[in-house]
Amino acid sequence: MRAIVFGSVFLALCLASGCGGGTVPTIPVNGVVTMDDKPLDGAAVTFYAEAGGIGGQARTGSDGKFVIVGGDGKSQGLAPGKYKVTVSKMALPANGQEPVGAITDADIKNDLPPIYSNPTQTKLSFSVTGDGKPIEIKLESKPKK
Repeated sequence: MRAIVFGSVFLALCLASGCGGGTVPTIPVNGVVTMDDKPLDGAAVTFYAEAGGIGGQARTGSDGKFVIVGGDGKSQGLAPGKYKVTVSKMALPANGQEPVGAITDADIKNDLPPIYSNPTQTKLSFSVTGDGKPIEIKLESKPKK
């Protein structure tokens, strides 16, 4: 949850401060996320521009596929360049207990390891080049460090 909130706050700050300056042409960005070679449903995919500027985010479907929406919330795609990427999947703990009252951060856990889901620890990065090829994000439930 924190990775998603961090990404949303980061994108909002960039928009408010005018990161990226001016209108930059965007390139459609789509792809698929798999975990152990199976589509990962309901994951949040966030792209952070390494050179500053606006990134984007998406949610995967049941087939693991995603289409990035730019940081302005309207455009599809990203400006060309290198991006750090996180993939998060938030869930309530599977302890059989429903939370009492409002759901808080303490009630929610990230199903993915920090090397995929934490912006400061992620090992995922991709270049947006406009070659038209879908981005393949292959995750492992027991990642190598």
